[in-house]
Amino acid sequence: MSGPPFWAARSCFRVRQRFAVKLPTSKSPPRPACELALQWADHPCERTARMNLSLIAIVLVGLVAALCGLVVANLKAQQRDVQAAWNRLDGLRRRGMEAVPAFVAAVSQDEAAAQRAASSPSVVRRALDDVAAASRASASAEDPHAAAAADDRLVQAIERVYAAAEVEPGFVASPASRKASAQLDAAMETLAYEQQIYNNVATIAANAQRSFPALLFVKRLGLSEPQRYESEAAARRAALDWTRGSLPSLADASPHVMNPQMLWVSSMADAAMDDRTDERRR
Repeated sequence: MSGPPFWAARSCFRVRQRFAVKLPTSKSPPRPACELALQWADHPCERTARMNLSLIAIVLVGLVAALCGLVVANLKAQQRDVQAAWNRLDGLRRRGMEAVPAFVAAVSQDEAAAQRAASSPSVVRRALDDVAAASRASASAEDPHAAAAADDRLVQAIERVYAAAEVEPGFVASPASRKASAQLDAAMETLAYEQQIYNNVATIAANAQRSFPALLFVKRLGLSEPQRYESEAAARRAALDWTRGSLPSLADASPHVMNPQMLWVSSMADAAMDDRTDERRR
């Protein structure tokens, strides 16, 4: 049996060997890790993942920046609200102090009429001098803390005038004194309500400054914690306003200026009686 010549078989073997595809075997060396990483980096899925991570980072940075901007804007807005509330409260204070000179002048005339025969200053005169000094100190107060302390001293001085006039022999409250007292009380009648509004606004702003992340920006913005207007003047002025409203009906019974402390105790007793009556009805 005859076959292909030897030289033809050898040439065919060489051609198959040249164009044959080598398949990887277990004995082939492993590919380097850097080569695999570069191959995976060029993969479309990897490029998409990197783009998604970049977008997520950009969105997070934008959200943090927006949050910080909102916090700063909120702090500044609350600071403006506190300043506006204080301006309203301070305006009421100063309108009330504008009525003090007329009150002092009117009561001084009554005191002078009662002390024409006296050689030494009366208790009413000394109390009026205290009112004038306290009024000047209250007018010079600028921040809420100092204003509250000065207003307390002013109201205490006014109360001493009423108490001194009650026990001063020969002192009679003229219509001018009653009118000046009514004007003083009318100018201060809304102080208690405005004080509550200001303290609420100041408390909200102070709590916001202590919260996170606002406390990170408080020092950078140069913000100070709002001061509360802690004064008993508003409640005591409300009592004086109720007292002055009762004066015309009591003028015939007593020509003197009534003691506000006594009338305040009487009003509290009446309120307690009303509460007991309501409980019995229930």
